[in-house]
Amino acid sequence: MISIEYLSHIADTRLRLRADTLEGLFTAGFTALNGLIKPEACGDGSSPLPISKAVSVQSADTTALLVDFLSDVLTAVHEEKAVFCVLRLLSLSATRLEALIEGKPAGGFEEDIKAVTYHEADVRLNAEGLWETLLIFDI
Repeated sequence: MISIEYLSHIADTRLRLRADTLEGLFTAGFTALNGLIKPEACGDGSSPLPISKAVSVQSADTTALLVDFLSDVLTAVHEEKAVFCVLRLLSLSATRLEALIEGKPAGGFEEDIKAVTYHEADVRLNAEGLWETLLIFDI
């Protein structure tokens, strides 16, 4: 189970992510980022995904790991001019992530996300036992 809730923010895009696993929380962030960049670009998953990139991140803590990972995905989006539809988490710990992301040329972006910010981000288990954080994308 993953949940992406869009919250109000004056200038940027603010989200609350929730998931029953840490992997799910990272998947929710990945899905939200790419969904804003080019909504509906991934479609039903039947089209080929010719772009594949390895992502390796090590950070001080889980919150920084999520923000750093999404920042690396955003860099790949801009370098490849692509939208990434598939996240394959190969390994994930509190401070390290290895993943493969797969995507396709975007042909332009709906939303120009400039950065994934640390502001308000705080990955934690909530009272219901779900992983949760707020995220702000600088647009």
